[in-house]
Amino acid sequence: MEEAGTRRVGIDLGKRTRETAIAGKNGKTAAGNGKTCAAGRQAPYRKLRPGDKAALEAGNMAFAMAKEIEAAVGCKAHVLNPSRLAVIYRSMKKTDKEDALKLAHILEDFWEERLPTAAVPSDEEMERRKPLSSYQREQGSRTRAINRLRALFVSQGITTMRRKDLARAAARGLSVGRLSGRLSGRRRSAFWNASRFATGGLRLWTRG
Repeated sequence: MEEAGTRRVGIDLGKRTRETAIAGKNGKTAAGNGKTCAAGRQAPYRKLRPGDKAALEAGNMAFAMAKEIEAAVGCKAHVLNPSRLAVIYRSMKKTDKEDALKLAHILEDFWEERLPTAAVPSDEEMERRKPLSSYQREQGSRTRAINRLRALFVSQGITTMRRKDLARAAARGLSVGRLSGRLSGRRRSAFWNASRFATGGLRLWTRG
């Protein structure tokens, strides 16, 4: 709930950009936006005060920014659980369209101990998470490459191709051979190389 003299700050993060909303006294709000790079993150920090309270939706960047805010400004930064935020958002006024402003309003409407917070991992925990995140990215790249390759077969009228026919390099080589004469060699090679590259990345991880 709102305390006298305390501003509520919501920071909504994208991959490269962020939106900031500051809710002050008498319902007055201020908004801003910028980049999420190291230099871009400093701009909102300079506008914050030690007595402010900030809220960010959980994610790797949010964890990093929460630590930076508390270190650079001295105000409390709450990282909120996105799965529980979805329920809260549905109960809020429909005029609150901007996620940054919604986060600021959540700080106004809830006692601190009732906030749907997510635990901020330590620096050591964040380091341990990096290999898993990298593996998941490689796995996602491989899946997307195989799906594109399968879609290519379908576009050429070959609808019997299964995922397992494209999942392993040897089987994929035989399957791609069926495209001979149907596509230009350049286009066929592009799909083959994309899938082979992703598989190679996963192989490096599994060898550990």
